[in-house]
Amino acid sequence: MTNPRVGVIGGGIIGSWTALHLIEQGVPTTLFEQFPLPHARGSSHGQSRAFRFLGDEETSRLEYSLERWHALEHDVSETLFVRTGLLNFGPEGDAFLEHHMAVVRDGGRPCEWMSHGDIARRFPTLRYPDEWGAAWDPNGGILFAHRCVGAVQRRFRELGGEIETWQVSTATPAELGVDRLVVCAGPWAGRLVPALASLLTPVHTPVTYWRDSTGQHSVEAGFPILFNARLTGMYGLPACEYPGLTKILYHGGPEADPDFVDTSAFVPYVARVAEYVKSYLPGLDHTAPALTESCFYTMSRDGKPILSRVSDDVTVGAGFSGSGFKYS
Repeated sequence: MTNPRVGVIGGGIIGSWTALHLIEQGVPTTLFEQFPLPHARGSSHGQSRAFRFLGDEETSRLEYSLERWHALEHDVSETLFVRTGLLNFGPEGDAFLEHHMAVVRDGGRPCEWMSHGDIARRFPTLRYPDEWGAAWDPNGGILFAHRCVGAVQRRFRELGGEIETWQVSTATPAELGVDRLVVCAGPWAGRLVPALASLLTPVHTPVTYWRDSTGQHSVEAGFPILFNARLTGMYGLPACEYPGLTKILYHGGPEADPDFVDTSAFVPYVARVAEYVKSYLPGLDHTAPALTESCFYTMSRDGKPILSRVSDDVTVGAGFSGSGFKYS
């Protein structure tokens, strides 16, 4: 087949970029999404996602990703990324952080160690243990998620791509009238491709926002992304989408069926976030989140995405384990 028609299942950020790459190469492509767009049912809604170089084994894919985001900003005349800097916490001499700081430097970007005193002077609202410092990645930043998804899909349409609302039941090209399929269905991927069911776990993640009465925890105030998932399971983004509300998340959540959302299971996770805010960010109101939202992570066994050809006519991209936006 010299010019097959390709269908991409899943209108989140992974599926949308996949469709855009295909249409850019002149491949007739249709993007299939089960819910009317935009929606808040999967993994790509909301206003912000963290982008970080620190933590990967090499940086070339991230350099490419950021280059594409900046090119798309130019194409759509819209800001999609803002640099904030990122702190990743740990004790001085931490082997994990030392290794990943070296990876970032070897990739040609700056990365430095900040002692406890350095952090206290530069970010006086933080109250971390005396034995903790942090790796400082000045190039970490925020992707404006909802805006990003819309921009990718808008560009896809401008180049001739089609988007159809269709609840797909099986990953069979003939069912959708295409020659090839790419399954990028996030928490639904294991349902569409049964061979993946035992390899992927959908988790429902609470996204909490905490009121900032100081005004010091925002992008405008120079507050960074806080990455503390390795030691505490938490990470946070400075206030940007909702004025005066700082975003703090537990990196995970309860296992869940994406078709049956039960937010009552969030209670112990939100309590852990509240305790974290109380202990380490005393400038925020820790009594209760001002706002709670949710999204899905699709976790793979080793935290790495599954990018594979399932058959001659079906390929899959799933299991990004909470890092989909920076890789999309």
